[in-house]
Amino acid sequence: MASSPSLPIYLFTFNCARLLITPSIVANHLFSALDPSSPPPEIIAIGLQEVSPISYGFLGGEYLSPYLDQWSSVPHLASQSLHSINSKFPAEYVELGRHTVGMTALFIFSRRPERVKTLRFGAVGFGVWGMGNKGGVAAKFGYSTAGEDGLESINEDINVTIVATHLAAHEHCCSDRNKDWETLVRGIVFETATQTAPVITINSESTPLLAGNTADSSSLSGIYHPGSHLLVMGDLNYRTSHISPTPKDFQTFPRGTDHFLDFFKRDQLTRERTAGNTLHGLTEAPITFPPTYKYLEDVLSLLGDPEGGDKRSKSHEDVFDWSPNRWPSWCDRILWLPVLQSSLKAGEEGIKVHKYTSIPAIRFSDHKPVGLHISLPVIRSIKTVGGDGSDIDLRENPPFPIDQDWKVKRYNAEVKEWVVGYVILMATTGNGLAAVGCAILGAGMLWWAVTGKL
Repeated sequence: MASSPSLPIYLFTFNCARLLITPSIVANHLFSALDPSSPPPEIIAIGLQEVSPISYGFLGGEYLSPYLDQWSSVPHLASQSLHSINSKFPAEYVELGRHTVGMTALFIFSRRPERVKTLRFGAVGFGVWGMGNKGGVAAKFGYSTAGEDGLESINEDINVTIVATHLAAHEHCCSDRNKDWETLVRGIVFETATQTAPVITINSESTPLLAGNTADSSSLSGIYHPGSHLLVMGDLNYRTSHISPTPKDFQTFPRGTDHFLDFFKRDQLTRERTAGNTLHGLTEAPITFPPTYKYLEDVLSLLGDPEGGDKRSKSHEDVFDWSPNRWPSWCDRILWLPVLQSSLKAGEEGIKVHKYTSIPAIRFSDHKPVGLHISLPVIRSIKTVGGDGSDIDLRENPPFPIDQDWKVKRYNAEVKEWVVGYVILMATTGNGLAAVGCAILGAGMLWWAVTGKL
């Protein structure tokens, strides 16, 4: 009997600290969270937070492109390197699309792009005035299992929605993070078109490289959708305390793995998720890695030699260089919506986690990246049973309805982002300050000339 089709995916989330990366340095560690004994990923999703300075994120275009393009080359370099060691590992992953909202970005890559169908993106900001200093980006697509080894007679799609997000910061803002999640569920909307046409134009912030959708009329769907997997990753920012640490507290920060269990008992995300206040219905693999935040940044690591290794005496894989003003916390997480047994055939496996861990060797940020290697099955028709609601799938019953004004709100926020982005750019760069100075000087000379004639 042939095995059931599944889709191996690798998700990587990282808060980049607004720095322009060196692709070869990051590529050297990108696949550190892969399980070498499991099938290599068909899809790679990279979710980034603080991918650039805020003004560049708001302005987009040529300001943001250099930051995105550096990340675009990372999977290519990483796969080439791993393929040279293990010929069974794919030699290339093709970028299918990218999308941003403010400083949050999501990339989708595929080993076999011809199998990916109808890639669409959606986004929402939940910063000040709905701007994207904090926000969420999502990709939705189908993956065809037709022609897989041993599955020639099977032609079933595996539908997937992947979310990359950055929620509210600071220890005391737990309720704000919960509210951000609600805004995300309401505000990330996909327009399902009734006709299709190839995408011809490409821009740097949103580049679907597959067949896209254009239509006169469309229906809407959110991140919870019947028959679709949901995976959420990002700097979720849930902490291990509601208040900032004192100098005395700093002395109690974990210095070894034996301390992690005690700290994780205080995890806000676990508590809020269990209480039904956030990430509704989602689950997570066991946490076995150290807190991912907040470390002292080591920007010089971007200048290292990926071939020769780190020439300094201390490694951040061994030493925890905590920042004293924030509690060590598991801010960076990846979760997914489980599949009900009623949506699987008898004897079929559900979602299978191969590996879930952080990547401490990347250390130029105050965060550590997190990776999840996971395989997703086909979701078939849902049969809701159980009068107590225990077997009700949130794909059919989302925790929040779609915001019908989502498009107007996003447009208004983008206008504000453009204005604020230029103001910040003018105030924080040498060229901007020079332009402002020239404008003031010109206005002063004009005023002098006019008043001198009167």
